[in-house]
Amino acid sequence: MDNRLNKPRVIIADDNPAALRQLVGLLAAEFDVVATAENGQAAVEIIRQYEPHIVVLDLQMPLLSGIKVTQELKNIAPGAAVVICSVETDPEVVQACQQAGALGYVVKIFAARDLAAAVRAAARGEPFLSF
Repeated sequence: MDNRLNKPRVIIADDNPAALRQLVGLLAAEFDVVATAENGQAAVEIIRQYEPHIVVLDLQMPLLSGIKVTQELKNIAPGAAVVICSVETDPEVVQACQQAGALGYVVKIFAARDLAAAVRAAARGEPFLSF
């Protein structure tokens, strides 16, 4: 069985420590949260180290944005799926994330309801949008 469907390895990056703890709390019971990062550059470094199946990224982070990290994944972890989790609800921003390669998009106010479902969908290679 593909390990991504069993207990996928997840990395979470968010520059807000409280939000990062919340996201970890929402996923830790069901997924193997192997590492976290508080900026985009640190996310890229830990993605290289841990080879995750799924990366959950905040959109606006210091050093590298969630979109830039998503674009970098094509080179450093092409098999990893990305779920963006952001406060941003502008459809053009969501579309830009999808064009960069994100498979899922969850609005932070709906994270408790939708984040685990988005990560499960990403593990299956399926898109997920939360609004």
